Formats: sequence, structure tokens, C-alpha cells
Amino acid sequence: MAMGLLTIACLVLPILLIRSAMTRVRSLGGAAESPLIALRKIADSFARGEAETALRSYATQVKGVSRLQFAELRELESFERTDHASVAWGTIPLPDVVVEARGSVLYSYVLDLQKRWDMKFSDGRVDVVAPAPEFTPPALDPSSLVFEVKQGSMLRDEEAARQALQTNLSGLLAERARAHLALVRETGRRSTEEFVRNFLLTQYDDAANVIVRLRFADETATPTVSSPLSVEGGAAPRAATPGKSPR
Repeated sequence: MAMGLLTIACLVLPILLIRSAMTRVRSLGGAAESPLIALRKIADSFARGEAETALRSYATQVKGVSRLQFAELRELESFERTDHASVAWGTIPLPDVVVEARGSVLYSYVLDLQKRWDMKFSDGRVDVVAPAPEFTPPALDPSSLVFEVKQGSMLRDEEAARQALQTNLSGLLAERARAHLALVRETGRRSTEEFVRNFLLTQYDDAANVIVRLRFADETATPTVSSPLSVEGGAAPRAATPGKSPR
């Protein structure tokens, strides 16, 4: 009888221990899984204030950088410099020298992912306030750069005027990049909205019909409401086609 009871115990006890362990694992697994399920709902994520952090993480994974490039613009630029001079303590003016520089320039516009992004969810719409657009140093194609003396004089040093223009090109290009921002702003808005849409689609199960509306931090007016989310489209924002101004 003792041997029989011992044999039964040896058979039943492992089964009971295994069932108890499986029940405990399922219990722990369910507790750990429930927050993940909650995070897949847009409203819950925004209530926890986790959307901005998730967006940065998503952008870093997709782009691998801390700045999101949303537009490019390639332009054939022309810069002109008129050099004045005089002699006899300014009483006798010398002929002006006019020098022109021409070349192809690529302008890139970015959004800083480390700066503040405000995102609010309400009534099926996500309102995003992105950082003000910035630009990287313009890339001037050296092979396309041409200098031309449009007006010269035997009494003037034309080479000095050309070198002065070349020295100031960096500052002139920065001014031109700032002026061109108006050309790419709407292109950048649309591509950034698409980027946010793709982020929502990859993170939340209920994002298919959410509308994204975005404005930049340097804007006061509210832009037009964008279209609902679309499952189609790439994960990264589309830049303006090089060689064409998004006018």
C-alpha cells in the first residue's frame, strides 16, 4: 500500500506542479500584455503622454538621424556684386566693377526631432505642432560654379572683386535658403503629415480613419484639415523632386 501511494504521488505531484506553473505564467503574461494592448489605442497613448516619445523613437528607427529632412530644392542661382572705389580721399570715383557668380545649389530643409513636438488627439483628429523648419548649409555644386566679370575697368583690380564675391558666397547662400523656405513650406507640411500618419498606422490599431493636421511652430494660422489616413504610402516623408521648385 505504501509503495502504491508513493507511486501515485510521484505521478500526480509533477502534473499538479506543471499545471500550477502554467497557470502562473499565463497570469503573468496577461498582466504584462494588457498595457501593450492599451498602447495600441491612440486615445490611451495620448492620455499617457507617450505619443511624442514614440514618434521620436519611430523617426530615429526609420531615418537614423535626429533631424527629419522633409524637402529638397535645387536651384540655379546667380549672385552679383558691384565693387565701388575712389581715389584722392574719395573725391574722384573710379569705374565700378560688376562680378557675377552662377551655379547649381541644393537646399535641404529639416525638422529637429529633439525639439518639442506637441501632439493632441481629439474627436478622431491628431493636431501636431512641429518645430519651425530649418535648413542645412546649402550645397553648391563646384563643377557648375562660373564667375563672370560683367563690367570691368583697366583702373580696377577685377580679381579682387571676384575673390570678395567668392568669400561672401556662404552668407549669400544662407540668405537665399531662408528666402526659399516659403517655396517648400507646403511641400514640407504635406510630407511631415504623411510621416506622422505612417507613424500612427504602425503603432496603433485604430489609426486608419484618423485625420492629421500639422502646423509649424513659427506659424500662427491653422492650416487646412488634411485628409484621413491612408494605408498606402512609404514610411518616410517624400522630399521635393530635385530640379523642380515646389511652386
